[in-house]
Amino acid sequence: MVREAASKEDLRTRLAELSGWQTATRDDVAVAEELHGTRSMDRIKSLGEAAFFDEFFAYMREVGFWPMLEALDPKERERPLLTFIRLVLFTIMRCVGGVQSLLATREVLLTDEALMGLLGFNAVQVSDGANARGLSRRTRPVEIRGAFSFETAADNIVRIGEERLGEMFNGAIRCLAAQRMFPKRIDAVLDATDDEATPKYKTDDGREVPSVTREKRPDVRANKHARKIKVAVFGWKIWIVFEPVSKIPLAMKIDGINVGDNEHAFDVWAQARTNVEGYATIRSVALDRGFLDGKLLSRIDKEAIIYIPAKSNMTVTADAREIARRAEALAEQGRTLEGCTYAERVEGVRHGSGKKATVEERKTVVVRIRDLPCDWWGPEGSSSASNAKGFQPKRVNATVVLRWDGAPKEAEKEVVFLDTDPAAGAFVGFDAYDARSLIENCCNREAKESWFLEHHPKRTEADVRVHAWFVFLCMALTGAFRLDRQKCEQAESAGEETGISRYRRQLERRNRDKVVVFCGEHFGIYRNYEVMLLLGIEVRERVLMGESAQSVLERCRLRAARSP
Repeated sequence: MVREAASKEDLRTRLAELSGWQTATRDDVAVAEELHGTRSMDRIKSLGEAAFFDEFFAYMREVGFWPMLEALDPKERERPLLTFIRLVLFTIMRCVGGVQSLLATREVLLTDEALMGLLGFNAVQVSDGANARGLSRRTRPVEIRGAFSFETAADNIVRIGEERLGEMFNGAIRCLAAQRMFPKRIDAVLDATDDEATPKYKTDDGREVPSVTREKRPDVRANKHARKIKVAVFGWKIWIVFEPVSKIPLAMKIDGINVGDNEHAFDVWAQARTNVEGYATIRSVALDRGFLDGKLLSRIDKEAIIYIPAKSNMTVTADAREIARRAEALAEQGRTLEGCTYAERVEGVRHGSGKKATVEERKTVVVRIRDLPCDWWGPEGSSSASNAKGFQPKRVNATVVLRWDGAPKEAEKEVVFLDTDPAAGAFVGFDAYDARSLIENCCNREAKESWFLEHHPKRTEADVRVHAWFVFLCMALTGAFRLDRQKCEQAESAGEETGISRYRRQLERRNRDKVVVFCGEHFGIYRNYEVMLLLGIEVRERVLMGESAQSVLERCRLRAARSP
């Protein structure tokens, strides 16, 4: 079940998971037992909500993205009470914090003095409101009014046009590319995913909400194999080019759900190439069956290697399966079929643990066929030109999966992958396309389940569009933020100076890592690691730097002696 980040505790947990300082999952019991049993830890850091966003915003400035956020202001408002950048940063806070609904932002974000302080609001403005608008209509007073209304953010952020949203996202990816965030040679994935809505949504031009008929299983939890039925699905569709190593989307486009997959496929792929140009190149791209169009594949084929599965009803699929079965029969006799490579791979899958653990061996059998003719793969696509005497069909490679992870052989379910990779290995096409699953699990599903892509601020097309661009923008930025902070942590451990090292020293000067300890009628202010050392807990990171409980006591005595 998806957890809604509707409380401060949920927000802290999410930010801890997103932070570069903590890549493990939360387990309060395990950590508590470790502290109690060993009285030691690896390090201690301050990770308040404000500290996270402060560092996250500093990272956006560091990579040169901040001016692009400031450029989002459409400058259409008359005498605005709030600067537009505040509303943009609030929207980023909501997306990154995983706040599912606008209503929840009041309790989690808008009434938090520290978080609103990052947007330039003081404690009085958070408590009483930044202006008196709406007070005359309020029938019941509230203890904390909040810096501004979440409806104000929603009503204004939708004024950003699609062109500016695209410039914002593409600019962010170019900034990340300049930071060498991607491999020099990218094996990308291109896919399209639904952004579902309801027919009650309001479109920009008053037309009906786009819809399409799909076969889907009913939402019956007791029967996951329920028979699919035809239903009308309303909403929009998002095209994404995904980089599976960094797990960062490189380009995106949004349009109606009834638009064909091929409509924007080439444009979004070309935009991804432009976004990383000069720092990386897209070497290959894996696509789903929905993009099986000769014209599209011919255009992409000029610039990159293609991996795509064929449909069962295609002639090339039937030809490939028939050739693969002949190659398999000859392989059993120790012979080979010209132009084909038969190969088997056995992998062990571990079940259980301890003494009862077992290892199951699963066999995958493939046949790779070289130079298979495809008369529909060309600049003209499927046309009568293929019947001409001088017609030369496109030659591609086909990988037929005769058995997948030990599953029973079923002739009509043998998957056929097509590719243009010149490499000779039998599993080249199989392994390359297998990476396509990452966009389903690490991008599309992640966006919907953890980033609440389909929980739109309001039921309008403009809100759907703006929310989608900001969700994938924040996914890209937080992904890069984590990778960058992990590199910085490794550099700091090696004694190297980094930009984040200087920034954290500035945080220390602003007392972000200090705590107040009360004892009877007295209190003292200490660094958080000083408290741990005084309690007898060994903070290994500080011990290596020569810190101890005695050094803390001596420092406190020295400060007291210097005080007037």
